[in-house]
Amino acid sequence: MRIFYHPTERLAELLDRHDLLGIVGYGDGQGACPWQGRAPYQAVALAPQGPPVCEVITGGVAEAGMRHGVRYAHDGEWLFAAVAVGAKGSIAAGAVDAYGRILRVAEEEGYGCLIRAWQYFPDIHAADEGLERYRQFNRGRHRALEGYLARGGIRPAASCIGTRSGDLSVHVLARRVPGAAIENPRQVSAYRYPDTYGPRAPDFVRAMKVASEEGASLWISGTAAIVGHESRGPGDMEAQMAETFANLDALVACADLGGDRRVVATKIYIRGDGALPPLPDPWNAAPALVVRGDICRPELVVEVEAVVTGGGHGRTE
Repeated sequence: MRIFYHPTERLAELLDRHDLLGIVGYGDGQGACPWQGRAPYQAVALAPQGPPVCEVITGGVAEAGMRHGVRYAHDGEWLFAAVAVGAKGSIAAGAVDAYGRILRVAEEEGYGCLIRAWQYFPDIHAADEGLERYRQFNRGRHRALEGYLARGGIRPAASCIGTRSGDLSVHVLARRVPGAAIENPRQVSAYRYPDTYGPRAPDFVRAMKVASEEGASLWISGTAAIVGHESRGPGDMEAQMAETFANLDALVACADLGGDRRVVATKIYIRGDGALPPLPDPWNAAPALVVRGDICRPELVVEVEAVVTGGGHGRTE
């Protein structure tokens, strides 16, 4: 499994690869799809800093398909699945639809364990039937995951970011065997938030650790300046960056990845046009993709997600 960032204008260079699980394109959401290959391509209407760029996820030799409106590819260990549904109506209904289709495909293909999920939709803070759309989304996601959780499934690591346009875009990574949920001692688990944050708490874990023959990987959810369950440094980029990376450091420490751990990819979401301060060590050593979008709380201006790998002794049991 590898994740890397690639210029959209050079996507044709990847057409002959047989290990592509999925491609996520970041841009303004305009224009024709730049990808003509078999691997699933998911367009997300978030503007990156600089020219349009794609996030490329590779694995072993992959088989691609489409079913129930879901584009997917799998390699015997990992499955990438992506779907886009209309976002102009009820976002709760959209979440039920999107997750329902993805879970159906994942289970039919034998990859019934969600590891990582990404969700993007417009107007995340607008009202929807008297409730903020993000909170409505959480209601729908909870409804869609109820059966999965009742069967012993583990909530995935996740990111949820607001766009300026486009559909509700959901894509996931799943496996045949589960990972291990990692929570942050500095934070209340998101799925245990009090009801001041909405009628349904967000159904995700702070990070998911996965063991393989190559070692362990830690898929860190979108992480912001939240301590306990409260936001810190409202509107203050530097203060929020400090708390955010304290949270990231805590997650890595809890994951027990060993001394040879390495940050392999970082994605940073920024609200508005503010400048991004330098990233601290060791997070600045990895390739970083910076995009502009709305964080799930209006007072938050930055959110960071990452993938960190460890040595062969890292285990999830």
